Amino acid sequence: MNPLLDTIITHGNRSISPDGIRGNHVVCRDGFEMSVIAGAGTYCTPRPRWPVADPVPADYPGPYTHVEVGYPSQRPEPWDKWEQYADDPEQPTDTVYGYVPVEMVRALVAAHGGEAQR
Repeated sequence: MNPLLDTIITHGNRSISPDGIRGNHVVCRDGFEMSVIAGAGTYCTPRPRWPVADPVPADYPGPYTHVEVGYPSQRPEPWDKWEQYADDPEQPTDTVYGYVPVEMVRALVAAHGGEAQR
């Protein structure tokens, strides 16, 4: 069970306001951490426009098929699959990964033991 990740995928976690990021820090049972966001102004699919409401409204309620992952505490594995999504593949823990399929994010969390209980 991945309560925060499931919520992000299902509903997004970015509101319309510029400082609107709600919970985005996914922590796994083995200590692996990363930011996961979806919503207006992020690298996700569908991609709500901010503030323009075309083609997807800024308050799109989800679900998302692709999300933005950022600044993982370790290089995401398998790297041969993750590398293509990295803004800077030379800095795998200091970059953003855009439009990552949710199945890959779920698999990464599972590989690290699932989400830690909060």
